[in-house]
Amino acid sequence: MLALSKMRRAELRIDLSALRHNAEIARRAAGERKILAAVKADGYGHGMSTVAQALRESVDGLMVATLGEGEVLRQAGVTQRIIVLQGVMGQAEARRAAQRFLEPVFHHVSQIDAVGTVGFGLPLTIWIKLDSGMHRVGFTPSEFHDAYTRLSRLRGVRPNPAVLTHFARADEPDRHPTERQIQVFNTSLDTLDSFAGETSLCNSAGLLAFPEAGGDWVRPGIMLYGGNPFVTGTAADHGLRPVMTLTTRLIAIRHVAHGEAVGYGGRFVAPEAMPVGVAAIGYGDGYPRHAPDGTPILVNGQRAAVIGRVSMDLVTIDLRGITAQVGDEIECWGTQLPIDEVAASSGTISYELMCQMSGRVHRMVTD
Repeated sequence: MLALSKMRRAELRIDLSALRHNAEIARRAAGERKILAAVKADGYGHGMSTVAQALRESVDGLMVATLGEGEVLRQAGVTQRIIVLQGVMGQAEARRAAQRFLEPVFHHVSQIDAVGTVGFGLPLTIWIKLDSGMHRVGFTPSEFHDAYTRLSRLRGVRPNPAVLTHFARADEPDRHPTERQIQVFNTSLDTLDSFAGETSLCNSAGLLAFPEAGGDWVRPGIMLYGGNPFVTGTAADHGLRPVMTLTTRLIAIRHVAHGEAVGYGGRFVAPEAMPVGVAAIGYGDGYPRHAPDGTPILVNGQRAAVIGRVSMDLVTIDLRGITAQVGDEIECWGTQLPIDEVAASSGTISYELMCQMSGRVHRMVTD
């Protein structure tokens, strides 16, 4: 019998060899293009600094959402190029970015106005975001020429700012929306006189499905962590391996009579006398509260199903036809059960499950 402390602890295993394997797949797809690895949101829940250090020989730069994330990486000793997607919103932030050699993205005219015309102490490398069809942030094609000209003339900005865009539907079977975005991007660059800056278009799905998109840099995210970048198929179809495996233990087995309800709200009612397992994990650990009855879960490698409402600390499992005893390992997702399958069952995407991991989950990193 395992120690009680071990039985009650959910564990997140991070496999860095799988991370580097996935980065190699991205490298092969990128060809001559350089790679910016997305490590925002704490490395998609895998540990931002851990991921950055593990990928230092595999990628050419990193991408974060906020200035603060970039500063954390610099404090951790990361020396690669770091792109800050949300950019800066004033002189003080621009100066911080310049001092730490962070590269902010400008995506709205308010940023240009806020930064003003004075220098930042050190030359600032900047990117400009073109809205080629996502319609979230970025300068529209009609705004792009003027915005690029203004930013290029800012004192303290390095010459030839880089330009990036983001695909809205590269993960879908219909190729036309992404092909249209590529066309808009190229047409917008043609409006600039003798453009000589760097460019970036492709996220994970764009990298794998649209080699013709080109650009100098690609920006893989979910594929690095072993998630499926497409709405169809599986991650394994592309040779990707899961980096994150979430496990826990079975801490109790109950025998529930026919007609008895299980869990909060009595959502699941036993259709017959049946064994019910109780696993030491819940939404307080990051397991999705909205997981419905039937969500797949593994008990000692045997495929079982979640039943009843997920609570803060516990999940109940249908053990009919399952050989199990207290102390058995439960895999919530990972090497044997794809995270994308659990996410789809729960009406969400793997990104959300990865990013919502709780700090109380014990982490174990392996090389």
